[in-house]
Amino acid sequence: MSPIQFTNICNRPVVPVIDSPQLIYILTELKPGATMISDRKPLNLTLLLDRSGSMAGSKLDYLKEAVKRIIDQLGENDTISIVTFETHTQVLVPSQLVKDKNAIKREIDSITDGGGTNLASGLREGIQQGQRNLGLDRTNRLVLLTDGEATDKEEDSFHEADKAGGIGLPIIGLGFGKDWNDDFITEIVDRSLKAPGSQSGHVDYIQEPDDAIKIFQEVYDALKVIASDTTLNIHMVEDLDPLRVWQVTPVINEMGSQVIQSQAIVIGIGELDHNGASYLIEMALPPRPEGIVRIGQAELFYLLPEIGSQQEEADIIIEYSNDPVIYNQVDERVMGVVEQIQAFKLQTQALKEAELGQVEIAIQKLHQAVSLLVAQGESELAEQIQQEVNQLEKFGEISSKGKKTIKLSSRKTTRFF
Repeated sequence: MSPIQFTNICNRPVVPVIDSPQLIYILTELKPGATMISDRKPLNLTLLLDRSGSMAGSKLDYLKEAVKRIIDQLGENDTISIVTFETHTQVLVPSQLVKDKNAIKREIDSITDGGGTNLASGLREGIQQGQRNLGLDRTNRLVLLTDGEATDKEEDSFHEADKAGGIGLPIIGLGFGKDWNDDFITEIVDRSLKAPGSQSGHVDYIQEPDDAIKIFQEVYDALKVIASDTTLNIHMVEDLDPLRVWQVTPVINEMGSQVIQSQAIVIGIGELDHNGASYLIEMALPPRPEGIVRIGQAELFYLLPEIGSQQEEADIIIEYSNDPVIYNQVDERVMGVVEQIQAFKLQTQALKEAELGQVEIAIQKLHQAVSLLVAQGESELAEQIQQEVNQLEKFGEISSKGKKTIKLSSRKTTRFF
């Protein structure tokens, strides 16, 4: 069995014979095989934790519990460092192998809330700790958690993030509550990545204190890297035009025109974790006579620890037919992905319309998004978006919490995979 399951599924495996181009979607999925589930590279993990005064109470309590649960899951070959910051920065746990978990958890229990939010000095120390055990044989990450606006210069934090990117230490950003600056944290994360579109870093939103345990677990699961130097190439036939490419997991993200190179799609995935990866390709299918045709070939290249370079190939096949019984069939799972992307697009468009003062248009788009989310079984998210509709109708603007929900929480698609 292949180490990575590699599939390409069309929303319409059979299409009608017509005289004009027709739109189709290809869902490309990469999943770890059964033999890879229990394997991962050792971690070099740095936790950079905000302990400013606004973290007092349940935020800090849940944060400690979430971090201790992650410590319990680390192995003896993993390294951990923990840095806290407020007005001052403290190295709580210097970078070390995870030998004495109880001692590390006692240090975590000792964290108390402090003063302001001087982020740049915290980043500087966190990067220094992460660099101490940095290595290609490890999954290197710095996880930054903050609940408020930085009280020092943003440019100083950007400078530190650039340094993290230069040494190969991607940053994962976690925002706690509604008062942190998502644009600022996103910029820090983006600057820490070696290449645009890399899966190594992301920004997540902890809406309520008791969400911290779940979000930290999701972050830890994404650190279980099974392959590196992963590249996906999809070569299309000469007269087929790729239109758009969307990353689907771990989050929805339009890849942009840079991944479309003439008749080929080239995606530098980088590290591949236990969650795998998936992409949705929108393309215009040209007219053809009845019959089965190969419209493209997908190639996957990756590097396995202690094994070396691997390659997988898969043909993308479409059938043209005059039989409406078979060409009217659709793959419900692929269409579910298409609909969730559509719901996310409606929400992000509504956010832009609201910022421009086009309140009625924003309300209309959010209503459409709610309908799609309800149909997909996303009742909790649909309820949150409906609250923003009510907020818009009453006050003419989207709340700070709603903006973060739309920009971050709405992007998750793990329920499909």
